[in-house]
Amino acid sequence: MAQIFSYGLKIGGLVLGAIAADGGAGPVLTSPGKVRENTLKITPADPTDTDFFEEGDDSAPAITVSKKGVKEITFDLLTFDKEVIADLTGGTITGAGANTVYNEPLGVVNVEKTLKATDTQDNDWLYPRVKVNASLVGVFTTTDVNVVRVKCKVMKPAKAGVSAFSYGKAGA
Repeated sequence: MAQIFSYGLKIGGLVLGAIAADGGAGPVLTSPGKVRENTLKITPADPTDTDFFEEGDDSAPAITVSKKGVKEITFDLLTFDKEVIADLTGGTITGAGANTVYNEPLGVVNVEKTLKATDTQDNDWLYPRVKVNASLVGVFTTTDVNVVRVKCKVMKPAKAGVSAFSYGKAGA
């Protein structure tokens, strides 16, 4: 059996979109722009164990309750598109044409999307529901660039029977 290795994402391998009306993965996903090289990270968290001990005997737990860890996804966008920024932050756009302005939301806005990343073997990393937090990071130097920093937390899909994460290439 041949070994398969995953070395990372190919260019243009990340798309986002609205979650489907039934709570599953969104059917229409588009690229938010250019992802900065070496910034996409998908980090699973270890489960959290809570141990309960019997009174007078702390040699080993009597009961252990485990809670699944939360996966987090982070990446930086090189594309400074006001519409994309507003979509990812819950902000607004005012003005028209060349005179448009992005306006940050006044409070906390809950932004949820479907996210799919494609690796170099053409396999999809699909997250039907992620909570998105995005912000503008200004670096005004000649050695770095401004980015839109995107942080996502993987959430349980609202559609029954849908996994929070799937990996592979679904058939047509």
